[in-house]
Amino acid sequence: MKETIYQIIRGRIMYLEYKPGDILNEKVLADEFGVSRSPIKDLLSRLEWEQLVRVIPRTGSMVSEIEFSRIMNVYQVRFEIESFEAGLAEGQFASKHVAKLKELYEKCKSLLEKDDPKALTEIDTTLRDLIHDASGNQVLADVSERLYSQTFRLWYSVLIKSDWIEEVTAVIKELEKLLEYFSSGNSNGFGVIRRAQLIEHFERLRHKFLGTVNSPIQPK
Repeated sequence: MKETIYQIIRGRIMYLEYKPGDILNEKVLADEFGVSRSPIKDLLSRLEWEQLVRVIPRTGSMVSEIEFSRIMNVYQVRFEIESFEAGLAEGQFASKHVAKLKELYEKCKSLLEKDDPKALTEIDTTLRDLIHDASGNQVLADVSERLYSQTFRLWYSVLIKSDWIEEVTAVIKELEKLLEYFSSGNSNGFGVIRRAQLIEHFERLRHKFLGTVNSPIQPK
């Protein structure tokens, strides 16, 4: 029950149902879910550790603001972590993973005719799960997911305001690139591709969120 409540509240934060700056009242949440305030306090502490909320003395827990400067730093770490993980995953990226990748590609193409931001984020999440599974390193996967959760809201806030076809097409191209790579028989390039794709993804977000041109991050 406690884990279910945690996932619900976390989902509301991630998908901006609880907006940055909103106050999460322990009593209100306890009444909603029919539990005491103790488990609510515990899960809010967990969300604070994930940096999705922060405690305001004598007020409660506030949903963290989306601070681009900090998120930029998180992305810089993500580039390296996820590139490294993809490198580990490459040797274990089996036919079942490629088959799932093809499924994601077809599902993504179908979204060209259906405006469904959550479905697009689920495709991205499933791709990440494939890489986690192939890498076989749960510690690395946990670190990667914690960093991802800190950048997700920026992407989602941009996604729901952007041109839908453009956003879907960007993900389709990413999946196409991966399918081409794994069908080519090449090796030792998955990490490089993954890093480049994350940088391109960040650059697109940066431009739409800030409207700037010059990038503070350059590919290596």
